Amino acid sequence: MLTAGHVTRHDVSLFYEGIFLRTVTTFEGLMEDLFVGLLAGGITPGPKVHPRVTFQSHSVARDVMLGGRAYVDWLPYHFTDKRADAFFRGGYPFCNLNKNDKKELERILLIRNAVAHQSRSARRKFEDEIIGAAPLLKVERTPAGYLRSVFRAAPIQTRYEEIASTCAMLARKLCG
Repeated sequence: MLTAGHVTRHDVSLFYEGIFLRTVTTFEGLMEDLFVGLLAGGITPGPKVHPRVTFQSHSVARDVMLGGRAYVDWLPYHFTDKRADAFFRGGYPFCNLNKNDKKELERILLIRNAVAHQSRSARRKFEDEIIGAAPLLKVERTPAGYLRSVFRAAPIQTRYEEIASTCAMLARKLCG
């Protein structure tokens, strides 16, 4: 559609940024739903999962988890680790993510911040820690351009698709 002139490059950039943000917020929502579901008994826990406290209601479990706040941060993941240690023995299943998994989430968070905040600080971190010295075209050195760029040539996969695949793999680790 872009090459045929039916949409502009700006439209495509907005699409990639939007679908990327939806992917990240969906992953964060999965973590929250899993957390509350395990506390309220709506999700059957695996053999290693032992909530320190259970609730008869999802809304009560959510209220306690929120601790009077309107929302909780799931990323950076150390917030999730700390919360999981408080509510689940051994932090299971949230401790199922290893250092490399958490590093991937940090990378995703840096991209998310560059898209969502567009501040000088977020942009600098994106350029320093994501782009770095990568051999990318100028158009690929922006958050949207980076998400559109080719991650793998055979089979062809964009960096956005690689990130979405990573989120799916991490979800399986948490829920498995």
